[in-house]
Amino acid sequence: MRLRFWLMWLSVALTAAGKAESADMTVYTEHFPPYQFVHKNRVVGINADIVRRMCQKVEAECRFELLPWQRAYQNVQQDRAGGLISTARSDDREQQFQWVGPLVKSTSYLYKLRQREDIQLVNLADATRFTIGIPPNDVYEAILIQHGFEKGRNLLNVSYKHADMKLFALGKLDLIVGSPLTLHYQVQATGFALEDLVPALEFPLPVKGNYLALNLAFPKPLKQQLQQALDHMNDEGVVQQIIEQYRK
Repeated sequence: MRLRFWLMWLSVALTAAGKAESADMTVYTEHFPPYQFVHKNRVVGINADIVRRMCQKVEAECRFELLPWQRAYQNVQQDRAGGLISTARSDDREQQFQWVGPLVKSTSYLYKLRQREDIQLVNLADATRFTIGIPPNDVYEAILIQHGFEKGRNLLNVSYKHADMKLFALGKLDLIVGSPLTLHYQVQATGFALEDLVPALEFPLPVKGNYLALNLAFPKPLKQQLQQALDHMNDEGVVQQIIEQYRK
């Protein structure tokens, strides 16, 4: 009788532990199409869809919260069950999070208007003669400052990703940061056509791709399950299928 009771208690305890390991996760992020954005009151996009599919595979309940980048970055560091996308994995950030990924990687460029023949760049030092806008605490901001950009002079902080595009359209910024995946979405609010912009310089981005960054206290077994789910999705071609849905 005691043995039966013990086995019943152990079964309940293991079930409870399994459920605790699959606790709800809040995925914080910013408006950054095509990686994540709101459509019909739902956060969608390449990385949002990838992470949602990963959560389904490991039977974890994941909800998405779209915030300004600085606030999202702060929230995930305070939320033991929190994750952050799309987070560039760099040496400076390595010890701040647990990492699942990479999700998607695309080469970044400094873009200029095709008509701006005065902008000829060999490296980022050349680019300091021109102006650019970047959200604060963005990985690009740190790199630009390392290469001689100064806030308030040639580096303007904007409140969110792609907020620089209106200023660029008004001629108040000379350069923007973008990629072949994002540029179509960036020009939509400017009145420019895609062919009006050309790459001026490949951005030297010393990162390992963009990731799902998890709070340091996030359960490690669940983190490992999420990584395995992503690996399987890559092997099965699911990640590439998601990318193609948003490619313009």
